[in-house]
Amino acid sequence: MGLFNRKESADAVVDLRDAKPALEFGYPTPCPQCGGPGYLDGIDISRRVMFQHCPSCLTKYETTEDELISSQ
Repeated sequence: MGLFNRKESADAVVDLRDAKPALEFGYPTPCPQCGGPGYLDGIDISRRVMFQHCPSCLTKYETTEDELISSQ
């Protein structure tokens, strides 16, 4: 029937070791305290601010869209 057949391509290889994650507004950013992965709690669209916390060290922090643009 062929509904669940998957086309496999031997030429498609993705190496994730060299890729740095892009910092984009709306996605979690690394913790400024410990560098661990952040958790996005909420976004204030009118002020363009992301509210985040770090599950590792429990730091709460805010990141603005302007901060992300200036860091790139």
